[in-house]
Amino acid sequence: MKKLNKNNQHIVFLTPGFAESEEDSTTIPALQVFLKSIRKALPNAKLTLLAFQFPFTKKTYDWHGIEVIPLNGQNRRLKKLQTWRKATKTLKKLHKTQNIDTIHSFWIGECSKVGQRFAEKHSINHVVTVMGQDASIENSHAKNLIHSNAKMVTLSKNHHAALLKTYNLESTIIPWHLDVAEFPELQENAIDILGVGSLNTVKNYSDFIEIISALAKKHKNLNVAIIGDGALQNELEIQIQNLGLENTITLLGKLPRTEVLKKMAQSRILLHTSSYESFGFVFLEALYSGMQIASYDVGLAKASKNWHVGESEIELIEACESLLSAQNDAKKRVELSSEKQSINAYLNLYHA
Repeated sequence: MKKLNKNNQHIVFLTPGFAESEEDSTTIPALQVFLKSIRKALPNAKLTLLAFQFPFTKKTYDWHGIEVIPLNGQNRRLKKLQTWRKATKTLKKLHKTQNIDTIHSFWIGECSKVGQRFAEKHSINHVVTVMGQDASIENSHAKNLIHSNAKMVTLSKNHHAALLKTYNLESTIIPWHLDVAEFPELQENAIDILGVGSLNTVKNYSDFIEIISALAKKHKNLNVAIIGDGALQNELEIQIQNLGLENTITLLGKLPRTEVLKKMAQSRILLHTSSYESFGFVFLEALYSGMQIASYDVGLAKASKNWHVGESEIELIEACESLLSAQNDAKKRVELSSEKQSINAYLNLYHA
């Protein structure tokens, strides 16, 4: 494989979905932060992104200096093969216009499948970032990555272990990083306990609500909020009503990222009851927002002065109880992973 010239290299990113414009802050925030940093680190490189399913448009657009080509698959099962053919055809055209040096696919799925086939055929460097449960739930798209030259990336030690257990695939651990310029000033706490994440089965908000129910018995004026929307909203609303927590827990719905960070800046504890995380970008955000965390052992969870890791509802109740009863010390930002470390690790894979 040829050695890359950092100045004129061409990197193509493959992802199922992406931000529909520069104003869309809620579609895969970690990926957005990462790509802005790559653009900054490689000012002269040609960067192209193929979005397989979302946004629902066929119009190519510029996103912070990256050309985004939507394939408009619209998450329709019947359009899958057509979308993959379109992706391959687009890759051929791009490669002909300017040789592709690296394909970087996100998730073990349709993108890694198309990316690996094209990379093998044209002797192109292929990097695959495993993004979530694709590390722990077997799928047929992984078979062409096993015994391949693809460079696999996972996001945390837990994630690395899951990929190894499921597929016996080794990977480089590269954590996400934050764009610290996005964060507002720290404020006095208006919210005691905050939950952030989609209202789905994995995020496990039924545990969250049960924990708040136990805490509310002692802390009568507890102020709790949940940011996010999803299929389980009605179910969770019923659980909140049944436990008499309508005046304790506020469901804020889906908010723009700037608003999420504002809420974090005025919150004391992030309670995260998710049963699975590959990484947990929300953990980085919470710590940098001066929050304390109480969570299960998921993603990059690691017990520390600011992070209480529990194995059960009871342990998380105890952790929150301890934090609520403690003196409210001045907030301090904690940064777990730096932009420089994360980006340099990826650049090493691109240039290998």
